[in-house]
This record gives sequence, C-alpha cells and structure tokens, in this order.
Amino acid sequence: KSEEQIEEEIPQTAENVITFINVGRHDEKQKQLSKLITVAEKLKKEGKQFRILFVGEGQDTNIYKKMVEEKKLEDTIIFLGKKKNPYPYYKKSDCVVLTSDYEGYPVVFIESMILEKPIITTNVSDYKTVEGKFGKVTKKDINSIYEEMKNFIENGFELKEKFDYKKYNEEIMQKLEKIF
Repeated sequence: KSEEQIEEEIPQTAENVITFINVGRHDEKQKQLSKLITVAEKLKKEGKQFRILFVGEGQDTNIYKKMVEEKKLEDTIIFLGKKKNPYPYYKKSDCVVLTSDYEGYPVVFIESMILEKPIITTNVSDYKTVEGKFGKVTKKDINSIYEEMKNFIENGFELKEKFDYKKYNEEIMQKLEKIF
C-alpha cells in the first residue's frame, strides 16, 4: 500500500530537507502535538531545514492549525487530514515522530518498522521495542523532543536491525494461544 499514489500534491521543499511525519488522532490530552509544534518553532528559529507532515485529524485539529498559523509555521507543518492509506506518506518521510503522553501499544511503531522509517518517540508503553534499534526515545518534555529532532536533522539515524514482521506475528500468535 505504500506504493499507491497519494491524493494531493505535497509542497516541494529544497533538496535534503528532512521530512518528519506524525500519524494519529489530534487529541491534545493524549497525543500532545502542541509540543511538536513548539519544537518546530524552536528548530525553525535556529534555521534548521525540515518539514512535518500531520496525517490525521480530531477534536483538536483546529487548535493545532491556529497554533501553526500564530507561529508562522505554515510552510513547515503541513496538515494532510485523515487518510485511508497513510503508508505512501510514511514513504515520503524520513522519520516518524510520536509525542504522546500515553499510548496503548502504538500501531505507528509497527507501521514505521515495517516501512523502515526511524522513530523518535516519547517514553510511552513498549518504547523499549524502539529504543536503539528502530529509533530514539525521549522524555515527554519539549527540550528532549527538540534535542532528538535536531540530532536527526543534523546526523540522521540508521536502523540497527531490520524488522522481521513474520517473527513478530509468530510471537503474537504464541502469546494469544497461551491466553486462550
């Protein structure tokens, strides 16, 4: 599904501009996307070249859009809305960012690992799945998220291993069999 054509044209940026992506429901209480917007403002003031794709929508989308407008980040943060197939957008990105205060097991982890996209995540449930192998884990504060995003812009991150979805599925099936 990551090979499918995307519906709209994503504005082009200069070559070598890092593209971050956040995929999820726009709910400030849980997802804390205001932190990501504040980090973007800080990085932009430092002259860093990047953009962030927001895939999703929710009760706080308009609040986020207003924040982006007030901080003059319309050329940096692009709202793409809810997508039936978010995978082509992952493909156009360099790194997935998760700023949540809490999560169940984040599906975005699996999607990112399958599509071989590094992850920057706050220390939500199952963050150890990501830590060191598939990305970086931060504290849940703006400065920690900022430092990891800045580091990614400046140095990138290579995945330390390839995600084996077959092995992952087998492990899940074994766990389910034990339960039942």
